[in-house]
Amino acid sequence: MTAAMQQEESSSSAPETASLDLEIIPAMYEHAVRVYGAMAEKAKPDDDGLLVYDGHLTGLFRMLRLSIPYYTTIKNRLIAMGCIEQLRRGGGSGTSRWVLWKTPELEEWRSVAPARAQRGSKTAQQDQAIRSLAERVTTLEAQMVLMIERLG
Repeated sequence: MTAAMQQEESSSSAPETASLDLEIIPAMYEHAVRVYGAMAEKAKPDDDGLLVYDGHLTGLFRMLRLSIPYYTTIKNRLIAMGCIEQLRRGGGSGTSRWVLWKTPELEEWRSVAPARAQRGSKTAQQDQAIRSLAERVTTLEAQMVLMIERLG
């Protein structure tokens, strides 16, 4: 077998990882899907035909072995996506009531994601703010010069 044939064979048998379109699914989204699914399993249709979950949402998180600090993020994102709507607030021994409107979708999850916090040290952030302000002042000064020249 020639060297060229060996090269062709080895390149054709190698996996084409560059062409794979792997999608990274956020863990928090997967948790939200599990929470919604658990709510849906326990939900019942009400008199109007709406699917309603009646229970302790924090207990549901414990049952799913999810960290309670995730509670607010997941609940708020499900609300923001229009997946769930609170009918009655619970507390203590009282249960909360939630209408389940639709299952969470990854693209919608990403679209309602809060903006990431700025990265970098406090000094770097302040330096960037100063640079931005300096650029604005320079632009305003140039505009003022043009206005004065046109008027004068």
